Amino acid sequence: MAVVGGLSTFKGGHYFGDFEGRPKSDLQVFRPPKRALIPLRQQGFIRGEHIKTWAEPKALVAVGDMVKTGQIIARDDEALCSPVHATISGKVTAIESQEHPFGESTQVVIIESDNKDDWVELDNHADFTGLSADTLSQILYETGVTGLGLEGFPSAFNSGMAEPGSIKHLVINAIQTEPFVDGDEDLIYDEFDKLVTGIRILRQALGNVEVHIGIGWNKPRIIEEIETRIPQEWCYVHPLKDKYPQGEDEVLLRTILDLSVPAGGVPSQVGALVCDVQQAVAAYDAVLEGKPFVERVVSVSGTALQNPSNMKLRIGTPLNDFIKLSEDGSTVLGGVMRGVKVADLKVVSVLRDTKSIVALKHPRKALTAVSEPGFRRDSYTNVYAVIPGLTKIADDGLHGMDRACVRCGYCFDVCPQNLAPITIADHAKQDQLEDCKELDIGACVECGLCSYVCPSKIPVMTLIQEGKAKIAEEEG
Repeated sequence: MAVVGGLSTFKGGHYFGDFEGRPKSDLQVFRPPKRALIPLRQQGFIRGEHIKTWAEPKALVAVGDMVKTGQIIARDDEALCSPVHATISGKVTAIESQEHPFGESTQVVIIESDNKDDWVELDNHADFTGLSADTLSQILYETGVTGLGLEGFPSAFNSGMAEPGSIKHLVINAIQTEPFVDGDEDLIYDEFDKLVTGIRILRQALGNVEVHIGIGWNKPRIIEEIETRIPQEWCYVHPLKDKYPQGEDEVLLRTILDLSVPAGGVPSQVGALVCDVQQAVAAYDAVLEGKPFVERVVSVSGTALQNPSNMKLRIGTPLNDFIKLSEDGSTVLGGVMRGVKVADLKVVSVLRDTKSIVALKHPRKALTAVSEPGFRRDSYTNVYAVIPGLTKIADDGLHGMDRACVRCGYCFDVCPQNLAPITIADHAKQDQLEDCKELDIGACVECGLCSYVCPSKIPVMTLIQEGKAKIAEEEG
């Protein structure tokens, strides 16, 4: 059985608790879309200097072509990227340049469904244990499983930032601590057998490395099952406190392995690779079922939705296909802490790494302070009363209008990287880039907590991101 460690955490961070508008129902499987919008540059939130390192694979199809579900429609084996697949069967009706939700432009392949959902036929390997690491990594590459996570998955092709053979620790990130995001929890319960086998596949593809699983301490049944199902000699389970941003690669590695990722660097620089639950399940589907990575679980939640739920969605599904608003609000792709607002739900679709979509109501003014004393408000400062058992509320005025800094120090308290966020932000705003470097701006993981806790509503994280961009541009 696996080795189970003691309860761990990190300095800083914030416990969010339960919010109104979180998914409550079982995992919903959404039908394939009538029209799929598939960006060729699939990676979305890649922090700081790494956002421009991901290449856009070359389109292999043309307007008028008929494609099958799972067919590779773009690839570039020489560039740092993974193949892109058709997620429905049908006709390619357009290939056009569009703005990527997370910045820059990308070619988008638009496919109109033929309502058949015909799949390409790929080999499946019921017994993968006899396959070499190179063979497994090639299967993962061809099926698109390598294109997940901060730095991709190393293979013989340029699918990740790491070199094959450089990884010593495979870390499975099975903890979600951001508000409204809990899709992986449903996936663990629904696909536990696939998860366990998928972890074995990923490990074997890396040359049988050591495995560490970070999971919430409040999942004793899952921890017990993992302990029973995975051998002791190479698997370690780490129960973790549910404090945000525990699931961030740099924070997770420091908590469970005491490894410090260099400022602005990636986990492979310290011999580690972080994969999530979705990637392990996708590895199973790819190897044992011959199924390319064309769908993923997304937390679709928030107070402005009619029916918040965790959904299994095809990549490329336009947001307006499944987001039904109960009233006016703002829709955020990628989570409330650091996602991007979406103005037009018809032209933005589910990406390969979309974990969360949140729709929040606009702020509502209280009639009187007495009638609405704030029992369900969320506050880092505890100025509002907190009653156990009550869900908290959030609206899209979470950050409000910025005012002058009051030097409260809250951003120092919560920073998981032990930085001085507002000081860095001030220097970045004034283009004092050398001062930013001295304050270790590259170590910021952009979790967004500094902006969240700021009583003056200063966009601290945004200013730091802009400082990073200026430094990257200056250094060429």
